[in-house]
Amino acid sequence: LISACGKGGQWEKALELFDEFQRCGLEPESITYSTLISACETWGRLSEARALLFEACSRGCFSNVHSVPGAFDLHELSVPVARMAVRSALEERVGQKSDEGQFGGSWATSKKGDFVLITGRGK
Repeated sequence: LISACGKGGQWEKALELFDEFQRCGLEPESITYSTLISACETWGRLSEARALLFEACSRGCFSNVHSVPGAFDLHELSVPVARMAVRSALEERVGQKSDEGQFGGSWATSKKGDFVLITGRGK
């Protein structure tokens, strides 16, 4: 249902279903977050997509994304999630976001200021 709502432009309904899902005691997994992030990004709801990404990462759903400070491993991410991770890190790096530091302060830069993306065929 969440996916169908997202694809049909009903991103608000998708988020409502997600909230209800959690109220019932169900734990969201990476696929649920990927679906919601994709829906929000597709319909221009970038702040919602960013918040979902931060929540998913804090819950360990995309734990491989930032396994090395200043580097992003995008192999296991869907395209919308990878796009949102890179967008958020770049915005944080150039100081465009007021929610700077959502990725623990080290997502966008390492000690030397490097920004490394690890890509490949992925999924």
